[in-house]
Formats: sequence, structure tokens, C-alpha cells
Amino acid sequence: MKRIKLFSKNRIFAVILLVSMLGAMLSSCSGGTAAGVRKKTGVVSRNRISSETVSDLHFSNAENSFIDSGISSGFIELWIDESTCSFGIYDNSAAKLWTALPLKTDIVSLSGDAGQPSMVSLNINGGTDIYLLNSQDNSLAFGKASAKEVENGYLFSYDLFPNKETAEKTGFDKNDIGFNVEITVTLKDGSMSVACSWKNITGNPDACIESLQLLNYFGAYNATDEGDFLFVPDGCGAKINTAVYDESFEPLSFAVYGSDLSNPVECDGNAVLPAFGIKRGEAAFASLIEYGDAVSFINAEKATDSASVNRVYPEFNVTPVRYEESDLYISKYASIDHINMCYRFLSGVNATYAGMASAVREQLIRNGVLSTQTAPSADFLPMFLTLTGVAKQSFGFLSYYTVLTDFEQATDMLIRMKNKGISNVNVRYSAVKSGGPDSGDAKDASLLRRLGGKNGLNELSSYMSKQNMVLYTDIDLLTSADGFSGSGSVDIKGNETVYKPVNEIADSMGAVLKDRTLRKLSDIKSTVSSVLLKSSDNGITGLCLNDTGSILYSDFSAGGALRQEAADTIAGTVSPLSTEHDIMTVTGNFHMLKNIDSIINIPLSTTVAKSGAYTPVPFVQIILHGLADYAGDPINTQSNENETRLRCIEYGACPHYKWNYTPISKNSESDVYYYDNTINSAAEFYSRANTALNDLRDARMTDHYEVADGIFCTEYDTGAMIYVNYTDKNYAIRGLTVEAGDFLRIG
Repeated sequence: MKRIKLFSKNRIFAVILLVSMLGAMLSSCSGGTAAGVRKKTGVVSRNRISSETVSDLHFSNAENSFIDSGISSGFIELWIDESTCSFGIYDNSAAKLWTALPLKTDIVSLSGDAGQPSMVSLNINGGTDIYLLNSQDNSLAFGKASAKEVENGYLFSYDLFPNKETAEKTGFDKNDIGFNVEITVTLKDGSMSVACSWKNITGNPDACIESLQLLNYFGAYNATDEGDFLFVPDGCGAKINTAVYDESFEPLSFAVYGSDLSNPVECDGNAVLPAFGIKRGEAAFASLIEYGDAVSFINAEKATDSASVNRVYPEFNVTPVRYEESDLYISKYASIDHINMCYRFLSGVNATYAGMASAVREQLIRNGVLSTQTAPSADFLPMFLTLTGVAKQSFGFLSYYTVLTDFEQATDMLIRMKNKGISNVNVRYSAVKSGGPDSGDAKDASLLRRLGGKNGLNELSSYMSKQNMVLYTDIDLLTSADGFSGSGSVDIKGNETVYKPVNEIADSMGAVLKDRTLRKLSDIKSTVSSVLLKSSDNGITGLCLNDTGSILYSDFSAGGALRQEAADTIAGTVSPLSTEHDIMTVTGNFHMLKNIDSIINIPLSTTVAKSGAYTPVPFVQIILHGLADYAGDPINTQSNENETRLRCIEYGACPHYKWNYTPISKNSESDVYYYDNTINSAAEFYSRANTALNDLRDARMTDHYEVADGIFCTEYDTGAMIYVNYTDKNYAIRGLTVEAGDFLRIG
């Protein structure tokens, strides 16, 4: 258990000074550029203009088309294909060549023209028209591509134009479209680093890169060998089994850190981390987006016929753009001006999704995104408990707030839990401040007196401290149900950005929560300072950053920031808060996790439904286990509680329950939130989970695999192996039996 931190006024003011300095640093990094938006009216259509496809330029003829550049690192070598101005990575450990453009022997033909293989492809917004340009047809075909050796790698440069006439000009008109893109590929520490940058070379003020695909066919293939798969970051992570035929499979797209609330884009699901990969034969690679992650999407396609392909690749929304009926809204500035990615290559027994996750974990720690510290050890496994102070209830046209769990009742609940053997509890206490579930600006938040006020909270906190438990009070740094006195963030259309909260208890009580306004990003620094001062006065030792780990948005207000800068700014708030508090977050978007002690509601499943071709895997958990404690959604709120309990064990997650001291329905026996209904089953499960998982809290997951249909095994670096049986039949392993619907630890 992490040591409870003590407060002093001097330390608080020192931390506030740190916050101020951090704010100044973040402002200087942004270059002082305000995020403005241009509006064009009368836009009727989005014409998509693409050039004639030169098929020979999209494929490397064969492996002998490449020349060894003489540049290597570890087991990998950089090979160059001069005929296509592209490259390949040869992995000596697997005798495998990974190519940026497909080999003709791997892919015979492709249907359509928008997704042709290229080093880079651009969607150029020129006002009413969208120009679909790629490095092969719009640069190499015009003799405008080049490659040259640089330190430890190669620089590929492409001048892209929509037609040959423009490409051959010596001087450009103001309406000409043309962009230069540079891709630098370097080898270091056995990995491949890819840096991409761009510039407008015609000076057309109306032209901008709306979106960009980088290495969109790296490692692509359309074979169907058993065991091959694509990895996508859907929820906890998923592998697309390319050998399993699925004619109905549709291309997928996952928004890293969720869709931008100020300029939403439809997608198939959200990703908490910016990673993807491919496993083929005895070789695999994992890719991590190191910069540009906050505006990225991970796209995947699965081959369903000879003219389609297995591929997974990143796409970046470079410039925020939105079409609304006949109006076009377009940001004057780009969200990013460069991209950085890292590719790690694996072979043999490491060419698995567990191997990919371990490689990504190592890179995230190396980059400082994740901390090197390990999860704390203790005598008992933490159980996460979400309590609700007050809830909103409706009666006809009237709405009022009713107490569900006050501070004295919370203490009574914890005493009862301890008597049942639940000796380590991390409490997330929500709706305990002014406004309850409709909380206002965190700067002005105060404890609800009806719950027991400051004295009641101190008594609860004191009891928990003596029991080595941690109390986290909910705080919304980014949103407010009452708006903000200095006005809030605005979306790309100039309207207040609004977030619609999800609250199952409110739905159960027939109440509708207020929409929440998003804070100006420039106001976060002063908000953190206010929170630090207030929390020092009421003895709060833990904070649950409710919204910062689950939502991300651009701020188009004056002096605002676009999404990539917003991610860095929001992440920077955690450091000063963690100096004086234990910190919990919800969902667990990775850009927020460096100074986080625990995570709840982390995805333990995927958005896309499981099928023979689509399998959820604990990729996120393999990365995080041993670094921080985490838990999924509350067990008692799930439709299949036993399956959820098994998933916790399989994924190394702590138990999590959401309880109220007071029933919220007249029939208390059917109330899933009423703690008396599930406390006995929770205590029984906690005892078994504690035995299975507690001594593994600081251990690393080293492998995870399906032993047989419905039977899974998770391995740890201590030698422990945990088998989980989701079937209705017993399963024999190593002379032991994993009973139906149960689990077994060996070692």
C-alpha cells in the first residue's frame, strides 16, 4: 500500500509554484499560437480528386529488388528499393523481410484506388475539393521523389502534386496544390524509428493536409496461414485472425484516446494506447506512435478475397476540418507538424501479442510515458469500491438530490467489509461535493454538508488511514455542469463544447444529468492550484481524476489549444497533484498514466464483438501489470457476474464493486447497487482473488494464450500460471483439474 501523504502549507505553496512554472513551460512549448477557425459558406460538395494509378510503382518486384544499405542495428538491417523509392527491414533473427510496399509475390492485385500502397498518402483540403495524393502516383511518377543516406538511416523526400503539369512548373500560382513530405527512417537499439514532417511548397493559403496515412501497407499481405494475425488496440486489445475466413468482415477504425469532443468523428471504438502490430509466421512487429498519438486512428483491413489485403496502419487528422450541410469549418492551424513512430521487431517464441505488448511497454518506459516504479506490495490485494454520495432523483417535473451513502455510512460499510475479510479497500467516492453528480467548477467545489461535512470526511479518512486503505474523492478538472464564469471551451463551429455524462444510477432513478461544459485548456493551471489549496484544508489524501483519463478535446477558443497540445497540457496536471496525493484515474488513456497509482474502469473487453476472426486479448493489461493496480467496470453491474469475475483473474485485475448504503429502488432485493445484496459474494470472491493475485501485484505478465476452446492461461515472471475455464466442463491440465466456470493457479 502506498504510504498516505502528509500535508503542510509550505509544501502546498511549493507545489502551486511548480504548477505555475509548468503552465509557463507548456505555454512556451505551444509557441503562443491561438487556435482559430475559418468558415466557408456555400460549400455544396466534397469532390474527391485522385490521379491515375501507376500500378508498377506500388509494389516491390521481389526481395532481390532491394539493396542492403549497410545500415543495421541489433538483428535488423535497412534495405532500399530504389525503383519504388521505398525500403524494407530485414530481420536476421527470423530471416524475414518486412517491406513498406508489398511484394508482388505477396499481393497480386488490389481493388479500388484510394487505398493504394504508398510510403505516405495525403488528403489535401483545397476548399470544396479533396485531393487524394500519394507518394507513388503523385511524386515518384513525376520524378519528384528521392532517397539519400543520413546518419543511421535514410531520408525519403516526396514532392506531391495532383498532376504532372503542376509538378513540372518552375513557379507556382496561388491556387496550385503541392506539398513536400519527408520520411526519415533510422535504426537504433534494434528498433526502427520513423519521423515524418511536411510543408506547403506552393504557398496556397487555402490548401492544407486534412489527414495523412503513413506506411499504410507496411507488412501487408493476403495469405491465410494459421496463427497469423493483426493486432488492433480495441479496448483491452484484439487480434484479427487472418486465417479465419469471415466474408462479412468490414474495415475497422479506432480513435486513439477517443473521438475529439470538439470535432467528433465516427469510429468503431476507442483505443487507450496508440499501438498496433502484425504477426506473420515466426516473425512479428509492434508499432508505437510516439508523437501524433492524440490525433491518430488505427485502421485495419482483413482479406476476404484475392483483391483485398490484411493490413493495419495509422492515420492522422492533421488539420481539424468539419463539413456541416453547406458550410465548411477549417482550422487555421494544424494539430501537429510532425509524426514520430517506433517499430520493434520480434521473432520465434516472442512473436506473439504478449511479446508485442512487452516491447511496447519497454518503449513507453524508455520514452517516459510510463513510470519505472512498480505497484506496491501489501498483505492483501486491493479491492476497488465506488461509492456514491448523493444522486439526482426526479419526481414529475421536480428534481432533487437524495443521499445514498454519507461518510458515517461509508465507515460502517468498510467495517463490515473488514469483518468479512476484505482488508484492503481503495474507495472512489463520487458525488460528494457541491452539485453532487451535477458538480460545477472544481475551483469552487465544496464538500456536501448533508454527507457529514469536513469533520465526517476526516473521520472516514482517519479510519481508512489506520486500516492502510486509501480514499479517493472524485474530481472533474475538465468539465462543469454549471459552465464556467470566464466561459468554457468552444468546438470547431464556435459553440460551447458539451459533454454528455453517463451515469447508470441516474438512469435507474429516472433522472437526467446536466450536460457538462468543457473547460478552457488555458484555465487548467489555475484550477489545479485551487484544488491543491482546498484539498489541504479538508484532509483529502487521494484524488480520482474522473474526466482527465477518459476524454480529450481540442479547444478552439481564443488562446486555446488543439488536441495534441491538449493531451500534453492535461497530462502535465497530474505531476503537481501527485506530489501531495495518491492519484486514481478512470478508463486509463495512456497519455495520462505516468504519475497514476491506480486505474478503474479500464477496458477488459472490446467494442467489436468477439468472433472466430476477432479475439479480445489482455494487451493493455500485459503492459500495465506490475506498474499500477487496475480494475475493470464494477462486477455487480455486469450482466454475467461470474464471467466478469473470471475475466478479472485472467487479466490480473483487482475486484471492483459499485455500492450504495441506501437502496435506490423500492424492491431492494433486485437493486444491483445495494451493497447488502452482493457483499457476501464479493467477500467470497475477494478471498479467492487475493490468494491468486496479491503476491503478483508487482510481477510482470510474460505470456497469455488460449489452451483450448474457452480455456486460457496467463503466465507471470515469477513462474506462476493461472488457468481460467469459461466452459461448462472440467478441464484437466498437468494432472490437475480446472473446474467448469472456475480458475486454478499453479506455482
